[in-house]
Amino acid sequence: MSFRLLLACLFTAFAPPVFAEKAANTPWIVATYAYPGRDRIVAIQPLAEYLAKRGRHPVQVRLFSSPTALVEAMRNGQADVVVPNLHAYLQARRDVAHMTTLPVPQVPAVQADRYRAVLVARGVESFADMRARAGQLRLVLVGRDSASGGFVPSRYLRSQGLDPGTAFASVAYAGSHASALQAVVEGHADVAALAGDVYSATPAADVTELWRSDPIPPGPLLCRAAVGVPCQSFAMWLLEAHDHDPAVMAALRVGWPEFGDATMFIPADIGRLSEVVLAQD
Repeated sequence: MSFRLLLACLFTAFAPPVFAEKAANTPWIVATYAYPGRDRIVAIQPLAEYLAKRGRHPVQVRLFSSPTALVEAMRNGQADVVVPNLHAYLQARRDVAHMTTLPVPQVPAVQADRYRAVLVARGVESFADMRARAGQLRLVLVGRDSASGGFVPSRYLRSQGLDPGTAFASVAYAGSHASALQAVVEGHADVAALAGDVYSATPAADVTELWRSDPIPPGPLLCRAAVGVPCQSFAMWLLEAHDHDPAVMAALRVGWPEFGDATMFIPADIGRLSEVVLAQD
């Protein structure tokens, strides 16, 4: 064996595991999606810091423009641990090949019961009246990938023979639940879909509730299963977060009002979430 070949063999034998070292030093990306009036970066910062401390590993925090963009980031390897809404959870379940469902905030029963979608209207007497005049009415939704202000009421409308995109005179997206309600109050729309708790907290004259959904479960946190991303450890650490760092949930509650007064994480109810998937399909 030549001296050069011997050196090459020795270098290969004793060279550090480059890919393992790279994975060990690559920050975990903790991410979520933007929402008007909520500083979601601030809301997930304690979560990121907690995971960094428990794992003794660097982290980065990122914000994406929408729930759909958040799922796309997971699919492209640009997000490892994410705080989604229910729509993003359902998208990721369908579109992300290697995904782990993490725990979900335990919302107190009374508050969980209030997280529903509603359809409200001005100048419309009932759901039957809306159905009869849909072609002359302007519909406003919160967003395509909103849960209570998007796919849940849209799914119900379709079940009643009213496709939101074709049955109404027009359909628009307000960007927030408060803006959707305001569009009806100010006469810019006739019918609005939004979260029931937002509507209940902001009573408006001459606005009638036409329909209210069953309670909507919040989406659990998600993890992109990949080399160097310990999803099972994340799940365990989240279940212990209320003891180790209560600030994690306190910040998430500010970012997501639907989490109510949750103080701890619990394992996600996959059975209940599966029922939502089947209902959506």
